[in-house]
Amino acid sequence: MDKKTAAILLASLLERIERDHAIGAASSHERQALRLAVQALGGEDVPPVLPPPAPHIVVVPPVEPPRIDLVLSSIQREEKTEPDALMCLDFGTAMSKAFASIFPDQHLDLALGVAVGREGYALPSSIFIADDCKVYFGFEAIEMSQGLESSGRERLDSIKGWISLQQEGSLDGDANILSKAMNPSGVKLTQGDLLRIYLAYFTDVAEHALKEHVTEPRYVKRRYARPCWPDSKAQWGNNLMRRMLAEAQVLADTFSGYWSGGINVAELKAAVEQVKKLEKRPDYLIGEGVPEPVAVAAGAIADSENLRDAFMVVDVGAGTTDFGLFISTRRSEEDEPRVFQNSKSIQGLMQAGDKVDGLLRGFIAQKESIDPSDNSGKLILADLSRRIRSLKEVLFKTGTLEYTLSDDTVGKIMLDDFLADPKVIRFGQAVEDGFKKALGAVDESWLRWLAMDGVRLHVVLTGGSSPLPMMQALGKGLIEVNGHRIVRQSVDPSPSWMDDMPDELLTVYPQLAVAIGGAAETMPETNDAPLVFGGGVRAPSYVAGNIHVGGK
Repeated sequence: MDKKTAAILLASLLERIERDHAIGAASSHERQALRLAVQALGGEDVPPVLPPPAPHIVVVPPVEPPRIDLVLSSIQREEKTEPDALMCLDFGTAMSKAFASIFPDQHLDLALGVAVGREGYALPSSIFIADDCKVYFGFEAIEMSQGLESSGRERLDSIKGWISLQQEGSLDGDANILSKAMNPSGVKLTQGDLLRIYLAYFTDVAEHALKEHVTEPRYVKRRYARPCWPDSKAQWGNNLMRRMLAEAQVLADTFSGYWSGGINVAELKAAVEQVKKLEKRPDYLIGEGVPEPVAVAAGAIADSENLRDAFMVVDVGAGTTDFGLFISTRRSEEDEPRVFQNSKSIQGLMQAGDKVDGLLRGFIAQKESIDPSDNSGKLILADLSRRIRSLKEVLFKTGTLEYTLSDDTVGKIMLDDFLADPKVIRFGQAVEDGFKKALGAVDESWLRWLAMDGVRLHVVLTGGSSPLPMMQALGKGLIEVNGHRIVRQSVDPSPSWMDDMPDELLTVYPQLAVAIGGAAETMPETNDAPLVFGGGVRAPSYVAGNIHVGGK
């Protein structure tokens, strides 16, 4: 290479460094050395490239939010509902379900998955806000979020937990604004916004599934199932859910038919803000909130073979495990059984299927030495979190899990090894302790009766996470509560009228038990149970025939 060519190449290098402002590419002394080298080789002096002028800042006026024409038919009509029809909405942490009844004896299974062109009775409680600034729901939310493990994006799962984790106040405050990983659109969205929007989608799908059975599916009164919130938050939680479900009806009417393919974030936000300002809501459509074990008891307690039987209902969802003790009595073998609830036993544990998801995720991360503080580790864990529910199902159904992580690491774990992990054992003990706490809350006179020879505590296990081994263990063996040894016996919870329902529905009954029970005509009342066991039952209670009690 001759001097002239070397000078040209060095001059070109110097020009690129100064033109592109490559910070750290070359120091000022190094650039001066290059300049002298160019001159020494006989090249022309290269003038320094000045930095570009500061950009002219243009103040852009704020963009007006779109104006959405709300559909207000539910508010403008006379306040009456479809006669003799009732729907129960079970907004679940992982999946949402619904069921309806037309009294006195019609039971309507609402296949929400089929209603959106997919399969099954349940609807994923998932939302994903994509980079195209559209919001996707349910199955589409899951599909649209696939393959984004390297982007740091987050799908909004377990959104029901936002209510369970807060005790009071609004979900629309600054502390409730969604992060950019959840919402990249630039439109400010709060947890409250997203809850209203998802409940609108859920409501619309349930009404769509109901339309072949009733004349006006949008005006069927509905109950909603809820966790066993402590007294300190029950009133706040109920008021919040009733308001959001009423507002969701207006949003459901407004966006009906537009959910598939996503809806623009700005349009949804604008509609939510308009709905918040309405002076009136369709509150007449929203019935009472029913604690999940109470709903199960209303539709699933098995036929009582004795004059008096005890049932502990355990509803195991993704976010909570709820307990409730119910007593079935009748005066003679010919009488219909009467059922009442011991209100002291209605308890909730803020751990369930999602906890097992987290334990499995941590178990795999520890086995593969994934560093959560490392960028690569964060991406691997983000991808694992999106798939963990399906991986958990494979592990518990087959006893073995073979997996491939996003960095192509291949691994295998056995169910027995996972169940033997100390953290999993502690979780199983926490669930057992929750069962004991629910029983321990009742008067000791009830415990003395439950501990008598020949008495069995029938355990009714329902909910999507009820097949987990630590949950199934709740229905077996002795349990000692305040010194009383009580024998537990698991029972089939499905009511006898389900014999005429499709086999597919029978298979998924544990997952739908809350929605099915919540659509019963009459619900147990929490003040029916005598606080002290006296060998008899004081009225009032309810007749089992009105709530379709009966099992196999």
